[in-house]
Amino acid sequence: MQIERRIIESNLPSKGFIRDDTHHRYFYHEYQGQRTGTYTYTSHGSKYKIYRENLLGMMKRQLRLNTIRQVIDLFKCPITGDDYNQILKDKGLIKSK
Repeated sequence: MQIERRIIESNLPSKGFIRDDTHHRYFYHEYQGQRTGTYTYTSHGSKYKIYRENLLGMMKRQLRLNTIRQVIDLFKCPITGDDYNQILKDKGLIKSK
């Protein structure tokens, strides 16, 4: 499995992630105006235009997802921002106010 970096970077903001450019492009997840502690980042380098299974596995842990398929679905939109919030709620990582 693989996915282009531009797809990752363009779709995360619609899922509740705030972009913060530093050495890398960090994406911090927010829920109801608060950071949840869930984040991921992408690299600027030309050799990171395509993210393959090894990098997606690292992102899976950062995003607190169970499978690489869920990571791909989050980036390509079958998993919506609300769906992602529900996954985190089910794991007890965020609470509704």
